Parts: sequence; structure tokens; C-alpha cells
Amino acid sequence: MKLRHIFTGLTILSTLAEPALAAGGVGADSTGPASKFQMAMTIYAGGITLGKMDIDATVRGTDYHAVSNLETSGVVNAFWQAEIQATSSGKMGANMLSPGLYDSFDINRTGKKQEVSLTYDSVNPPRLYADPPYSTTGYEVKPEDQKATLDPLSAVMFIVSGAGTAGTPCTVTAPVFDGRRRYNIEMRKVKDIDIKMDNGLYAGRATLCQIKYNQLAGFKPRVIKANETFPTINAWVVTYPSATRGSEYVVPLRVWADTPYGLVSVVANSLKIDGQVPKAN
Repeated sequence: MKLRHIFTGLTILSTLAEPALAAGGVGADSTGPASKFQMAMTIYAGGITLGKMDIDATVRGTDYHAVSNLETSGVVNAFWQAEIQATSSGKMGANMLSPGLYDSFDINRTGKKQEVSLTYDSVNPPRLYADPPYSTTGYEVKPEDQKATLDPLSAVMFIVSGAGTAGTPCTVTAPVFDGRRRYNIEMRKVKDIDIKMDNGLYAGRATLCQIKYNQLAGFKPRVIKANETFPTINAWVVTYPSATRGSEYVVPLRVWADTPYGLVSVVANSLKIDGQVPKAN
């Protein structure tokens, strides 16, 4: 398996730090006070910095809007330099999530650009706009397999909200379609543990979770076959209260995997909730 494939999987999963209010924590309307979440993360491989990612999200009532920015750096730029910006918005419920619009913009080291937009309704597969158009001949995702899916950022909102998991955020499967590829992000709880982050961001009780990046369609057959050898991905998950009444954030502070290229990890280095540095529940 190529390092690029592992890095891609981890950067998708690094957005697990995308904020979402825990199920039942927001009001039934979209006119209440807004809760803000801001987080900065660094991506490492063997102690070497590969890139940085920033996340900024707002939840108001049942409405969510999330923005993420990812930029590679260091040695990874020798073979995969990229800057990726993405936004997602939609509606949240206690046991479901309905995306409305997803946009992403990607530029690589050669200056090649890729713009993607997914627009949703409650019946049909998402409407895709891609510039330049995707070339998926032979690896298309069937329209019926695109239905009832989430864009990558909405999938993150679904996972960390604990929607449909009866209060167990690490027991969930998110069906994802990003406009070209269909995959599942599957999480399960391993155990509760005590952790201490090297950067001093957090020390205390956390949940250890395992994550599976399951590639289903839109990939070359050899990539799908690599599901069998894709490294186990782990996460330290911590719950933080929000100033928004009756709500909390479920936040993976560290996501990592042991790979043939060494330990690859995504580590939070700053966190603000409603403008303040939070304390965990």
C-alpha cells in the first residue's frame, strides 16, 4: 500500500475532529444562540510534520455549517503537495443528519485545480458538479449507491454527534459519497482510558476508539482489495461541554495508525469552544 493512500485515508479521518453537538443537545429551531467550534491540528509521520488542518464550525439550532482547510508541508510535498478547502452545511436531528450543500476546492503542486459541489434533496442522489469533470470510467458509483449518503464533512458531523448510537459516539457507521468514491467510516469503542497529550492540550479521561476506512466503490479494484491491509486507525475521544444550553462536543484529540512507513498521526494542538479554551466533562 502506498503512503499516499494511507495519508489520504488519515486526512479524511482527521476531520473526525470536526465539531458536532451531541445528539439532543441543540434546540428544535434554527433561531437560537450560535455555538462556535475552532480547532487546529498537525499531521505527522514518524515525528515529521506532513501538514496542518484547521476547522471552524457553527451550530445554530438544527443548522450546522463547517469549514475545513488542509495544507500539506515538508517531505510529503515531494510527491503529493496539496491545499484543500471544504465547506458543508445542513440540518441536524437527534438520530439523523441531512446535508444540504457540500463544496470543496483542491489545488496541487503543479497548479492543477479540482472543484466539487454536491447538492442534496430528500429523494434523489446528490447532484454533482465537478470542474474538471471526474474521470471514473469503469469505476462509477451506481446512482442507487449514492442515495442516503453523506458528504465527507457531514459524515464527520454525524459520527461525532453520536446520532443514533444511544449515547455511545464510537459505535457508528457513516455512509460517505464524495462525488467520485463511495466508502464507509466505521467506529467502535475499545475502552475508557486515562491519557496525557505531549503538547499539554489535555490530560484526563478519554475513550479509545477504533476506526475503519472501508472503500466500497469508485476505487480501482486493487485499492478496494487493499481494505484487507489498511492499517487499524485509533482515536482518543474526549467530551467537552458547550455554552449552548444542553449540548456538548465529542472531539477526537488524536487520530493515529501504525503503517509500513511508521506512525502516522493527526494531533490537535489548539481548541476553542464558544470563544473559550474548554474544560472536559
